[in-house]
Amino acid sequence: MSNLEQNPKQAAKYQYTHGLVEAFKQILAYRKFSGMTAWIIHRLSGIGLVIYLILHINGLKALYDPVQFDIVMSAYRSPLFKFGEFILLALVVYHSINGVRIVLIDVLGWTVHQKRLYVITIALSLLLLILGGYPIIAPYFINPFLN
Repeated sequence: MSNLEQNPKQAAKYQYTHGLVEAFKQILAYRKFSGMTAWIIHRLSGIGLVIYLILHINGLKALYDPVQFDIVMSAYRSPLFKFGEFILLALVVYHSINGVRIVLIDVLGWTVHQKRLYVITIALSLLLLILGGYPIIAPYFINPFLN
């Protein structure tokens, strides 16, 4: 006899869902706490950084051809790539600060302060994103509207 058959309260809690649609409905119905949100954003930012790394390594192929290098460098100066650079900064800042939060929780056992650490992570990430992102975005998006 399994543990779920012995305890009907747990059996009702962990009901089996038939199909992918039902599984997604249960996932979306789950109450999202700060820990789960931090986990999801950390994983998504990590995936974004891996995608950037692949694109960056692919772009390094242009170093061997001077004409191709000039084309790539001129494309990197466009507003679209500057916006991508801003998104990259956001990914790096959040992923690194949240990584420090995870180390603090794992090593020091600060699980009771997890929600406070998450709020500090978001606030510090936004502050660094504003400070580091302004020089990236300002010449392409802010200054043309002021003239």
